Amino acid sequence: MTVKVAIDARGSGEPLVLLHGLGASRLVWRRAAPRLARERLVLAPDLPGLGGSAPAGSGFDLDEVAGVLAGALSERAGGPFDLLGTSLGGAVAVHLAAGYPELVRRLILAAPAGFTPWRFPVAVSGVGAVSDRVIAARRVVGARLAGSATVRRALLWGTVAEPGRLSAGDARMVFEASGGSERIAAALSVVLRADLRPLLQKLDVPLGLIWGEQDRVVPISTLSLIRGLRPDAVVETIPRAAHIPQLERPVEFVVAARRVLDGLA
Repeated sequence: MTVKVAIDARGSGEPLVLLHGLGASRLVWRRAAPRLARERLVLAPDLPGLGGSAPAGSGFDLDEVAGVLAGALSERAGGPFDLLGTSLGGAVAVHLAAGYPELVRRLILAAPAGFTPWRFPVAVSGVGAVSDRVIAARRVVGARLAGSATVRRALLWGTVAEPGRLSAGDARMVFEASGGSERIAAALSVVLRADLRPLLQKLDVPLGLIWGEQDRVVPISTLSLIRGLRPDAVVETIPRAAHIPQLERPVEFVVAARRVLDGLA
């Protein structure tokens, strides 16, 4: 059975795929994608089970999700593509590159999840369920009060370096992005257990890394861990940015992405 995948497409030229993180949707790229699309075909899907894409299977299996995306994206891209994944999207991107090496020319991971397995595996499922409820509550409160800089600072701490500076419209989008998602708890449980270090070491694909220097969701210390596995990686960091620099610092993020791609050419 074909799984419906919601994909935004912009621009023309060599294809670049953008994969969003947990509790988000393809709309998180709305500041960065138009800039990247000035010279590329940019494809931004919702991950299966999140946003407007139907789930792949009964849970959130990284290989299964990657397989669904591989089919949908290869058709839209018309062939191989560059792949940039952030947070949960980074974990999916690693599985996609590993399972379908003929499709991925260059891989960029932006603060990817899945490299520091949680120390308490027995409690992971409970954390996922609680997180689902917290994200739902944040969606309701945040969407209603996004105009308040104080509320933005409280609800976006660690995700955005300077929440008070984020526009009310962008903040509201972040809060509302989880609406319609069916697999938030399952995805979080999977990625908290994941250890992608062995898989990344085996990958024979040019690798780039992008990180916000004030990221508290996936701390920049993880960057050193990944560089130890792949010392060949091309690295860019973004000052005064946290976990979603593509929204918080879109100009700097696009510059970093272009530098990484040029470094991997």
